[in-house]
Amino acid sequence: MQMRVLFFVLLVFSYGCTLTVPKEVEVKFSEIPGRVDFNYHVKPILSDRCYSCHGPDEKSRRAGLRLDQEKTAFMKLSSGKTAIDPGSLGGSEMAHRILSDDPDEVMPTPESNLSLTNTEKAILLKWIEQGAEWKEHWSFLPVQEVSSSSSDQSKNPIDYFISKKLQAKGLDFSAKSSKEKLIRRLYFDLTGLPPSIEEVESFVKSDDKNAYLNIVNKLLGSDEHAERLTMDWLDVSRYADSHGLHADGIRTMWPWRDWVINAFKNNTPYDEFVSVQLSGDMRENATKEEKLATAFNRNNPMTAEGGVIDEEWRLNYVFDRTETLGTAIMGLTLMCAKCHDHKFDPVSQKDYYQLSAFFNQTREIGMTGDDGDFGPLLFLPDEKTEKKLNKIQLAIDTKKKELDTKIQELERFYSYVDNLSNLESKSIPRKNIIEKVSFNKIRKQKVTSDDKILIVQGSFGRETDFIIDNSRDITSYHKQNLDKGIVGKALEFDGSNQVFVEKVPNFEWTESFSAAFWFKTTKRKKGFTQSLLTTTGGKNSWWRGWDLILDDKNYLNLRLISSLPGDAIHVKSLDSLKVNNWHHVAFSYDGSGNSSGINLFLNGEKINKKVVFDNLKKSILPVSSSGIYLQEQALKIGASGDFSSGDNGWVEGLMDELFVFNKPISTYELKNLYNTYNIEKKVFDIKEKVEHLTYNDASIRKIKSQIKNLKKQWLENISDVKTVMVMEEMKEKRKTFLYDRGSYQLPSYEVEADVPSKLPKMSPEMPKNRLGLSKWIFDKKNPLTARVAVNRYWQMVFGRGIVNTPGDFGVQGQLPSHPNLLEYLSHYFMEKDWNIRDLLRLMVTSHTYMQSSKPNQKQVEIDPDNILLSRSNSYRLPAEMIRDNALAASGLLVKHIGGKSVRPYQPKGLWKEKSNFSIKLLNYKESTGDSLYRRSMYTFIRRTNPPPSMSTFDAPTREVCTVKREITNTPLQALVLLNDPQFVEASRILAERIQKEKPSSIEESIKHGFRLCTSRKPRDKEIELLKNLYDQQLKKFKQNPKLAYNIFKNGKKPRDKTLNLYKTAALSMVANVMLNHDEVYMKR
Repeated sequence: MQMRVLFFVLLVFSYGCTLTVPKEVEVKFSEIPGRVDFNYHVKPILSDRCYSCHGPDEKSRRAGLRLDQEKTAFMKLSSGKTAIDPGSLGGSEMAHRILSDDPDEVMPTPESNLSLTNTEKAILLKWIEQGAEWKEHWSFLPVQEVSSSSSDQSKNPIDYFISKKLQAKGLDFSAKSSKEKLIRRLYFDLTGLPPSIEEVESFVKSDDKNAYLNIVNKLLGSDEHAERLTMDWLDVSRYADSHGLHADGIRTMWPWRDWVINAFKNNTPYDEFVSVQLSGDMRENATKEEKLATAFNRNNPMTAEGGVIDEEWRLNYVFDRTETLGTAIMGLTLMCAKCHDHKFDPVSQKDYYQLSAFFNQTREIGMTGDDGDFGPLLFLPDEKTEKKLNKIQLAIDTKKKELDTKIQELERFYSYVDNLSNLESKSIPRKNIIEKVSFNKIRKQKVTSDDKILIVQGSFGRETDFIIDNSRDITSYHKQNLDKGIVGKALEFDGSNQVFVEKVPNFEWTESFSAAFWFKTTKRKKGFTQSLLTTTGGKNSWWRGWDLILDDKNYLNLRLISSLPGDAIHVKSLDSLKVNNWHHVAFSYDGSGNSSGINLFLNGEKINKKVVFDNLKKSILPVSSSGIYLQEQALKIGASGDFSSGDNGWVEGLMDELFVFNKPISTYELKNLYNTYNIEKKVFDIKEKVEHLTYNDASIRKIKSQIKNLKKQWLENISDVKTVMVMEEMKEKRKTFLYDRGSYQLPSYEVEADVPSKLPKMSPEMPKNRLGLSKWIFDKKNPLTARVAVNRYWQMVFGRGIVNTPGDFGVQGQLPSHPNLLEYLSHYFMEKDWNIRDLLRLMVTSHTYMQSSKPNQKQVEIDPDNILLSRSNSYRLPAEMIRDNALAASGLLVKHIGGKSVRPYQPKGLWKEKSNFSIKLLNYKESTGDSLYRRSMYTFIRRTNPPPSMSTFDAPTREVCTVKREITNTPLQALVLLNDPQFVEASRILAERIQKEKPSSIEESIKHGFRLCTSRKPRDKEIELLKNLYDQQLKKFKQNPKLAYNIFKNGKKPRDKTLNLYKTAALSMVANVMLNHDEVYMKR
């Protein structure tokens, strides 16, 4: 009564006005105990009901009022009123508005379709009355050291914090779980696999007080534990074996999965584990392992859809990495700030794009091919191949030194030769001319070429109607105009025609070749290139080949491509071609496999070049789609081999006098060729003559031939080496922009790499790149990283996070159920040097973890969802563990660590039915032998068509970062357990196992099987039911032998014919029922 009187006294405005309070709100006000906390009571209300109009987003904000910031929430409004006047209900316009029944005054407004409950109104009023204490959002406050306040050092501090909450609600811990259930729970949580019967027996019978701790330590150090942690991280990192969009073709990422397993196996501290994945490639003298770790960033889905805008999708990959960082490591919904300021959290749109700038410095493409890996790439030869490559490279280096020495000798020699006057007439390498095209004639004649262009699964022959210079080896689709050229006529290219020169072979990068021609372009168009000469294919053949192109500013570009953008050489001229002027264009390449072996020429002079990329390793011989086979390509003039990007490389202008050579022409030879046209006499430099004589000397040619043969050997050995997509910083910094509404077409202004402004700033010694970002992430001042990590591992062990929205620690996320416990564990984690095993050990040795999962009536009534943890949580196991348990129980499980992804049973035809673009993944091909029975974490994940049995049990498609799986209960799950070939096969192999291991009686076999499946002994009633089932099934199979034989058609494991057919079939049905027992797939 005293409280109610006080309340009414406070409801008088200092300005003389009274505030009418509904009776129901008054009642709720009086029921609120103690002090109202802003973070736990007030902010959730403001966030849900008020921020849409009065929050961070300036564009949706009304009346100039912000309720997400202390300063603006307490300031005077333009009306002269104050939204919140601490301690004064009468002076607070908020109090007035939330109690108003006037539709023009009430807040939230009727059109918002939001409203406040009476309790929520009372909370806001009481908060104002108590002084409206404001606090920063809890997750943005520094992690605090919290004492467990336990005098008994032997007690687990986790139990102190849990017990304190339980006592406040009149609850207490449950008793410890039975030893059988506890060890089974522990094994699944720490390894993802069940314990063996022997391991259960040993623990149950042990009187050693340290028996449980010893098992914990053994499991934490096991390979299976490393796999268990990896399984969790694969969801977080959106790992898959396919690209995910359009064709959803194959990629090679499993070596990175092996890296993760090894990192957990070595108990790599969490800060190092994450940091090296974010920026391992940027470390000084980065190792192969550190580079491989960065494949984490390249796990993002990619598209191969023809016609997409490359830059749009490249940016999508950058944004994916930014948002993955936000969800997985920072616990923030950053994606909500991509198009506008975050509606609820203090993350601006500028913050989003500044953070994305850290990931915007990698040279990659937006539109990929259907199948394969796309740069930057890391080559991962096996040990044997690496030794071979190193040996060959050593021999190459030795020969190069020999070559350099010989060149110096010959240069000195030829510099003293007086009579070089006869050189000029011999300096055009006519014997090395592969093809010369004069472009003087064009006439109609239909000819069908053997050259084919493979499109998906079909092929279409190229039929050309016209031949040039009376040569069937030089053809065109159309009759192109001839115009005045440098010598006679020149061929006009109008942006819609191509010429095919069949006689020019497909050069390998170990071979030398050159080309020269006259060209006058009429085109210079932004975003559009001109393919002057090319053998490259399209995206699905990885653009493999070589090409000479003009970019959109008419700079010359020569590329030798195995796969774009990571396995190629790309050089670019520093001089551009003027429009409507004749230019003599030439290049030479010496077969070295390096950019230093390329020279560009313009109008008879060697010109300076810029190296864009210099990392060619694998073959440049053109291939069919997805690299199924080598494919001969004619030398194309006038357009590219790729018609999927919108820029087809159409040439506009005139071309004349094309020469193609099978050697690297020297500057001296090029000048001589140029001088034959009597355009402008080029003067020969003595150095050019000496260089020409030196490089054409027989001794030099001999050494170069030896180097070429060594390089061929090197190429043969590197050809089958696997590659993985990784990160690699560009040498030239790329600009990053804020994009209006998140559209790549609307860059607003440039931003620099930086972290969200609400969080602690990066220290000055941290570079503004991924390396600096990874250091900032684990700066102890960062309030999010430790909390988010601890919460996710708590969720892994207890089934529910302390924060039940592990990907959202922002305003809209759920509040911690045990805030002091989260603070304690976060501080503990950092002080223990981010040691994951120490953290997990602390969790699983607590009574909170070891208690029974069976609830009593009081617990159900007070805490039905077990948020307070008065008992252990019980829930369905993840998809992988359900299958692995069946394999383990039957004895089928193969515990091979790491390696390629495997393909267990799934319905036939699913892949082909859904997509026929990817040749490599057109048909699902089941694995054979042991690969069929590997742990489920090694299952091949195709994003658009994931393993159906795993999807039924809520395994994610890995299209986005997943930090919390859904747990559903559907009839389909029961059908999978009963009928899926893997479970039926496991049932019949289990039936064979229990007969062999317990042959004395059917009852003993059933008991053994039950223990293998559930880790406990069956009750008498369970034995009776299963024995009756066996008898029924045995009778049925004996009456109908065909049904018995059908049982053994499931799976590829052959039947043990030494065992009785009917008995095994009947026990298979019993085993199938046992594998459907809820204790098999439920955590208890």
